[in-house]
Amino acid sequence: MAMEIVEEHQSPDGFLRLIVTRENDGDVAIGFDGYAWHTHGDILASLSGLPEEEAIRQFVDQITGDAQIIAVSRVNGQVRDVWPTDDPKADFKYKPPEESLEFRRWSGVTVAVETS
Repeated sequence: MAMEIVEEHQSPDGFLRLIVTRENDGDVAIGFDGYAWHTHGDILASLSGLPEEEAIRQFVDQITGDAQIIAVSRVNGQVRDVWPTDDPKADFKYKPPEESLEFRRWSGVTVAVETS
């Protein structure tokens, strides 16, 4: 199935690229380029109660507007995955010992998280 990139955003520090893609069947996916985590427009719509296009816009704007905390998982210094998080403390609970987590905003600003 072919997909087309309909939106693409590069973080100011060049570390992240957020992409919005649309499949031929109309399915919209949003994720960070090169990493496994992603979500879909219909999921965002069902969680927010908004129409799909509005839910996608709100989600992208929250990330690129620095309102959303972004988790970065590293194993042996290599980035393994990147995802938006609403509960950074909970992300530590299921972290394997070899993984390190850091939290940031789109702009690159580090977010300190109490782990105790």
